[in-house]
Amino acid sequence: MAKIGILNVRGAMPYYEELPFNVLVDEPGIIRDLDLLILPPGTLVESQVLQRYGWIEKEVWEYVESGGFTVGVCSGVQLLSKAVNLNVKGLPGYSRGLGILDVAFEPLIVTGPVKVRITDESWATRNLVGTELMGWQAHTYGKLITLSDNVKVVGTSHVPRHNYKNLEIETPTLVVSRKYNVFGTMVHGILGRESPIMRNILHEVGITDDDVTNYYRNYRENDWIGKGRVSPETSTRVITVASTMTGEGKTLITSALAYCLSRAGYYVGVAKLAGDIRDLHPSLYILNRPFKPWMSIRLKWGSRSLGWVNWREALSTVRDVGLDVLIVEGVMGLLTGSSRRYRRGFSSTLDFIRQVNTDVVLIASASLDGIEGALLRLESHINLLGKYGRWPILVILNNAYNGAHENRVLRRFMKKVNKLGISFVAIKSLPISSKPEELIDLEDYKNAAFKISGELCNTVVNALGKPRLL
Repeated sequence: MAKIGILNVRGAMPYYEELPFNVLVDEPGIIRDLDLLILPPGTLVESQVLQRYGWIEKEVWEYVESGGFTVGVCSGVQLLSKAVNLNVKGLPGYSRGLGILDVAFEPLIVTGPVKVRITDESWATRNLVGTELMGWQAHTYGKLITLSDNVKVVGTSHVPRHNYKNLEIETPTLVVSRKYNVFGTMVHGILGRESPIMRNILHEVGITDDDVTNYYRNYRENDWIGKGRVSPETSTRVITVASTMTGEGKTLITSALAYCLSRAGYYVGVAKLAGDIRDLHPSLYILNRPFKPWMSIRLKWGSRSLGWVNWREALSTVRDVGLDVLIVEGVMGLLTGSSRRYRRGFSSTLDFIRQVNTDVVLIASASLDGIEGALLRLESHINLLGKYGRWPILVILNNAYNGAHENRVLRRFMKKVNKLGISFVAIKSLPISSKPEELIDLEDYKNAAFKISGELCNTVVNALGKPRLL
């Protein structure tokens, strides 16, 4: 049987999408014996894997120069590149790649479905010119620039929305090396079992169509395996993680809850309101499971919709999968978009909570206007949720700090919310610089989620003992 290896080091997400492999490459000496090497999605460049694992650069170069076939997907293509500009604020902040592909990457945010069209012939795209495939892109640094004739663009994506704006563009997303047997794609979801591109690639290493399915077995073991539709008595619980403002830690709390509930024995899924699926990557990294369309719940936003799937379809799917809990990360602040009114659909986290009748975890951060300001915002938002009969099951003060006066205020606030039957947790600031919307090291995020999960888990597990039907 051929050996297909996938890099599985810090920041790698081998299970993020359907990819073939039967070897995990996590230590020196494995790459040289492979028939095909896959560099997977994740945060390989941001996680500085070349600096952390000195053997990767040496072994990948030796493998490629010996004629080995290599496939890079998103972060994997960035790792193969000359450099990636990780500064989305406008100033250059280049991090070097392997330099195997003569391409560089600049900031370009795309987080949604795309149509990719194969435009040129190569060993990976043989007999496919003109073919269109549907996939998705989920990146911050996605503007691919060719630096020499040593690479050839063989596919472009039609992107309906980029940089948070409803502006359409065509952008190069599939490339091959003219010097080496190296193929890269910035589009996810186009290398699965039915992929004509992957069929060509596997043929190059002697794998026939009849044997293809065998190489996806490891992926399927981590897929969202259906446990059968849950009964009304044990219906999937939905917890919405909401905040009073944007940037208060919803992604970190969602990741921590996904980890602790999974460890507690719950079959846990995650979803995001609207289209920025980058916020789901830390949770999926922790759960070691793939992204699926039901994880992006659609919001109405003016004449357009943000997100992939309407909430009824999403919840029907998670029930069929048999999830015990679905954790939904809200969009921006609880009230953002709530002034918009639609006959069908909704445009805010508050309206989603009201319409779907979910449990609520509410967050405010003391890093914005201090403990006093954060508690004032929490109190007003708790009262608003209570007005609609949706008292939070847990309230979190993120980025808390110590002080004699501040601690006294915290104790008073805790007593007040406890009388309402609401649990309260204050989380101290963590030394984490990662942000899903900018520079993120997934392992850094994972470690931060682990640190705070213990403070949250018992509270949420106890709350889940109270059944709520959808």
